[in-house]
Amino acid sequence: MARRIIFLLFLIACVVDRSVNVHCEKQLVSSFDKHDNASSSLAELFSGKRIPLFRYITNKTSRLSTKAVQVGWDRGLQTSLYVISVGLGTPAKTQIVEIDTGSSTSWVFCECDGCHTNPRTFLQSRSTTCAKVSCGTSMCLLGGSDPHCQDSENYPDCPFRVSYQDGSASYGILYQDTLTFSDVQKIPGFSFGCNMDSFGANEFGNVDGLLGMGAGAMSVLKQSSPTFDCFSYCLPLQKSERGFFSKTTGYFSLGKVATRTDVRYTKMVARKKNTELFFVDLTAISVDGERLGLSPSIFSRKGVVFDSGSELSYIPDRALSVLSQRIRELLLRRGAAEEESERNCYDMRSVDEGDMPAISLHFDDGARFDLGSHGVFVERSVQEQDVWCLAFAPTESVSIIGSLMQTSKEVVYDLKRQLIGIGPSGAC
Repeated sequence: MARRIIFLLFLIACVVDRSVNVHCEKQLVSSFDKHDNASSSLAELFSGKRIPLFRYITNKTSRLSTKAVQVGWDRGLQTSLYVISVGLGTPAKTQIVEIDTGSSTSWVFCECDGCHTNPRTFLQSRSTTCAKVSCGTSMCLLGGSDPHCQDSENYPDCPFRVSYQDGSASYGILYQDTLTFSDVQKIPGFSFGCNMDSFGANEFGNVDGLLGMGAGAMSVLKQSSPTFDCFSYCLPLQKSERGFFSKTTGYFSLGKVATRTDVRYTKMVARKKNTELFFVDLTAISVDGERLGLSPSIFSRKGVVFDSGSELSYIPDRALSVLSQRIRELLLRRGAAEEESERNCYDMRSVDEGDMPAISLHFDDGARFDLGSHGVFVERSVQEQDVWCLAFAPTESVSIIGSLMQTSKEVVYDLKRQLIGIGPSGAC
């Protein structure tokens, strides 16, 4: 199976971009599992490159831990996880983990009686650097779990629980161990959740866990600062059959900021009520160069985030109504046929690719991200006919710029300068 193929790899690290011009330094890496000949040889083949990132098709919605309203046709949509391979423990054991900028707590499936397992399940007892996080410690408090500790004398372990918008949840015990991206990119004493039980475990497909890249204190970037102060990724466009990884790969990079000229940036915005996410100050959306008639407050009220863990984009109902009406007018004028059975879905066989509506995002600091037609629609089979549906859904909570709108572009998180950037299409 193709999942066995990803089993493998990994190596290197080049990284990011940031404010003025940015790019991250490339660092060589070798294999994680020295005892696994297959993994070693594949890792060596990739040595000196960015960490490969794969698209994995599954059945899920947004995992953003902030509740969003889920309505309409997207409920049963087959969507994507974006995964990389990392090493965990000593000796490092390969873990295939989802990259999620919509949450901050990392976790993997661990050994325990009756737990969800696969051949790569993390075995705490075999790592010489693995240790439990105790109740009463600062890390247990940062993980938000210390108040749930019972009696630290009789029950010293620090529990964790993360619930996601799609209904799935992961919970167990906090541990610390060495997280490895490359031979020179290691985070010793990295705190993560050992999943002892979960709800909706099948929602996570065949991945080994999740890498929290959000803004919270438990996130990878916060735990590795100031050693690493930025990360970037490029999510691949190509789709693949369900349950398999795409032949085309993207990449993930972690490191120090360097200079680059083809990335545009907007500032991160702190919100007192939600410190787990990287917010941006979106003020307007334009379609084919014309701004929608919306007040900036419609987005600022709850905030806006980029989320690699949500394929669709979520915006307030009023904004979606105006956007969908503008899209409808343009498509009907260009020869699309409206689907009667599905709202905001169209048969676009008569629409040239160059006539697909293009979207730009405008921010309070004057930044503008031209996203083109990527992520505006998602293909779906309706009554044995291929149709295209608007890749947006309404929310009463945080607005989400989903992964579809980010595909093929380098997306940069510069923690030091507090900036998020997007490069031109074609980065992967």
